[in-house]
Amino acid sequence: MQCNKEGTMQLSTEQLAKYIGGDMEIQNPGEDYLFRGLIEHVEVEGEDVKVRFKWLAKNDGGPNRPTSTWTKDNRLDYAANVGIYSASDIGMGRLCLNSPIVGETVVLFPPDGSRLDPARVKGL
Repeated sequence: MQCNKEGTMQLSTEQLAKYIGGDMEIQNPGEDYLFRGLIEHVEVEGEDVKVRFKWLAKNDGGPNRPTSTWTKDNRLDYAANVGIYSASDIGMGRLCLNSPIVGETVVLFPPDGSRLDPARVKGL
């Protein structure tokens, strides 16, 4: 990651490649959703960070009432416009993307980081 002249983070496909094989968590307390999935591919294309998941699960309780129950979600593609997200290294190899505009927080975990066990996901 690098900062540009305006102070916002610049991400590249090369920088994000280290997260392939790791988990990504997406949550939005305002819209009450919490997703977690295994990153198959990630790239920066134009103004977007684009992620393709091997599988994606939705927490049945959401971020406001999280449960231990996860259910398979059929969506496998995710995109975030870097113009409305700030990126920060939050330690232990994790990258956090945060957008107060849409109320979403995204955390990318390296392959040896925190993982959701796919055996715990209903329908997977």
